[in-house]
Amino acid sequence: MNSKPNQFRSLIAASGQAPVAQPTSPSFAEHPIPKARRTGKRTAPDYVQVGVYIPKKLHTQAKVLLINEEAERDFSQLMGDLLSEYLTKRLIA
Repeated sequence: MNSKPNQFRSLIAASGQAPVAQPTSPSFAEHPIPKARRTGKRTAPDYVQVGVYIPKKLHTQAKVLLINEEAERDFSQLMGDLLSEYLTKRLIA
């Protein structure tokens, strides 16, 4: 058994009941090392987070169209594409 002092051990012995089994500590084999996660834009040094306010209806319509597109583009990529297009037009003019 465990040689570590336990205040309840003497009470259990005096009651005549069988001692309760002590839980064992988990081994390292039971807990595999998690695989490294893919880093996203939040932690990428080339990206910055911005906050904008747009009407809910516009946001919903854009998200629906993005879901239905063949190319898997997210809202962030759409905003980047639109800003790039805007900058190109403004810089050429």
